[in-house]
Amino acid sequence: MIIDMLAHIGVKKGEDYKVESLLEIMDAAGVERCMICSQLETVDNEYIDECCRKYPERTLGFAVINPWDVDGEEQLERCFRDYHFHGLKMNAIRFGYSADRHGVLDPYFELCRKYKKCVVAHGQSDMFSIPDKWAQMAKSFPDVPVILYHMGVPLMYERACSLAKEIPNFYLSTCGSYVPVIRMAYEVAGPEKILYSSDAPFGDEAQEIEKIRYICDNSDHLELMLGGNAKRILGL
Repeated sequence: MIIDMLAHIGVKKGEDYKVESLLEIMDAAGVERCMICSQLETVDNEYIDECCRKYPERTLGFAVINPWDVDGEEQLERCFRDYHFHGLKMNAIRFGYSADRHGVLDPYFELCRKYKKCVVAHGQSDMFSIPDKWAQMAKSFPDVPVILYHMGVPLMYERACSLAKEIPNFYLSTCGSYVPVIRMAYEVAGPEKILYSSDAPFGDEAQEIEKIRYICDNSDHLELMLGGNAKRILGL
């Protein structure tokens, strides 16, 4: 089973991307299931819930919360308790916080711990969300899986790979990463620490799959990276 661990759907300025359009891309690329979350510019967790109820065998709902919202914790608990989402999508750049700001983020990680959910996070080499900051959160919450999108590119991918090797609950996800970076992650952290993602519709699902297949011809390892690790972490 191939599981894409990142797609944004819904409305934002200049775009209205429906789940049905994503399903067409999934079918063409051979992707069985896909993590879906709201566009960050116009958060709409209710639409994600609607999509998951409509297509339960194809979609995996994740919450998007602005952690500065006064009722942010209540929003997240609703997503876990009532919508049965699989985790929380975080982006420090989009919402303007440092990824290791415990006073803001700890309550959300506590809820992920309470409901046994994972955190998936934008993690390039930008100041607010460098890999070390998300790694610190992973160390502080060792029973919450933290999955880092983009693997620290363009400047901190080596550090991201070493952190994934070091920290048991810290993982790397492939979307937007260069082929040599994915190969480094595979060699340093191992196939058990890598999850396929596309960042659809901005990234190409089929192309992102081919990147992984290009750096690995071990069928067992491919199975882990393209879906097995996601199944294990999400408890599917």
